[in-house]
Amino acid sequence: MNTTREKLLDVAYEEIYHNGYHATSVDKILKKATMNKGSMYHFFKSKKELGLAVIKERIKNYIHDKYVVLLKYDENIIDEIIKLIKNRDCFDFNLGCKMNNLVQEISPKDKDFKIALEDVYLHFEGLIQQALDKAVSQGEIKHDDTRALSIYIVASMEGCLGTAKKSQDGQIFYDCISQLELFLNSLKK
Repeated sequence: MNTTREKLLDVAYEEIYHNGYHATSVDKILKKATMNKGSMYHFFKSKKELGLAVIKERIKNYIHDKYVVLLKYDENIIDEIIKLIKNRDCFDFNLGCKMNNLVQEISPKDKDFKIALEDVYLHFEGLIQQALDKAVSQGEIKHDDTRALSIYIVASMEGCLGTAKKSQDGQIFYDCISQLELFLNSLKK
């Protein structure tokens, strides 16, 4: 692992989260990383290539690492999903969701970013779907379309996070997510 490249990704990840992709300059990233342009261009041909790497290597990995844990459960899967989606201890409700912020900002304007972000969403939905499939096969819930249900769960979570960001209030998130919790509990046999 190259530490210079990793440091660039880490700084870009945080800068893009705090300022948005368009408002984040390469110069600011390099200044915070205490690097020169040669260092960046050795690893990334452009700001866009760096941004795509942030999506593929930081955001996707974050989603994977957080939600893959659901696949280890063999019982009480819905309870574990609920517990995980309610846990936002490290979440900044003022800044919102790193993934959804980028979707809102750049997905409609750039095909490459749209594809990269769609891949993250599909992976996220896929992890949820695998957990739901297991809940169905274990007889914990009855549902005929776990793919659609996983899309609904992710969309609901993102909507709750976006609403909390709009209000700058974490309690709004918990109030909103409690409705998703009620719905998921209603699926239990």
